[in-house]
Amino acid sequence: MSEQKRPTNSMNSAGSQASGAREDERAKHMYNKCKEYMKYHVFIETKDGKKFDAIIMDVKKDKVELLVPEMMEPESYGQMEDRGYRQPRYRRFGGLLLPLAAITALSLIPYYRPYPYYPYPYPYPYPYPY
Repeated sequence: MSEQKRPTNSMNSAGSQASGAREDERAKHMYNKCKEYMKYHVFIETKDGKKFDAIIMDVKKDKVELLVPEMMEPESYGQMEDRGYRQPRYRRFGGLLLPLAAITALSLIPYYRPYPYYPYPYPYPYPYPY
C-alpha cells in the first residue's frame, strides 16, 4: 500500500504563526514597559483576572520580579479598639515572580503632593534659626 500524505491546512498554520508573532510582540512591549517602570509602584493585571499593586524589582528575559505588599494584623487590635486608639497599619512585602506573557495590563499608581512644602505660601512669623 502506498502512503498518502494528508493535505495540511495552511490557514491554521498561518493563523498560529500570526498569533505567535502577536504574543511575542506583546511580551516585548511588556518587557519594555516593565524596564521603564522598574523600582516604581505599579498596578498589574494578569490574563486570569488577578490584580496586584506591586513594586517592580527586576525584569528578566521572560519574567518579572515583584514586591507585593501583605497586610499584617497584630493581636492587639481588639485591645486598641477598646481604648479608643487609632489602629496602626502594618505591611510587609513578599516576593512574586510573574511570566511576562501572563501580564495584560500595567500602569503606574499616581501619587499627588497634598500641600506645597517649601516655600510656604504664607510668611514665616519668626526669624529663621540659621
